[in-house]
Amino acid sequence: MKNEERHQWCFSFMRCDTGGQKTKTFWGIGNEEDSLKSCQQQAQQYARSYQAELDEKARAKARARGDYPPSPIKVQIVGRSMWK
Repeated sequence: MKNEERHQWCFSFMRCDTGGQKTKTFWGIGNEEDSLKSCQQQAQQYARSYQAELDEKARAKARARGDYPPSPIKVQIVGRSMWK
């Protein structure tokens, strides 16, 4: 069985409407470059799903209050580092 390197990367996500941030870690297999590419793809997918979750919550809250739907909430990746 081949022993492959594993690297853990931490990404920081920011809500553009409030400036609030959260972090999440992802594991990648291979050398540092390969694991970073894999983790960046995972982080981008997570950012999209986090953004969709925030949008749905904001729309549900607006519907409950009878307000107009809010502007879409944007989430961006603002930082990353490899955990050693």
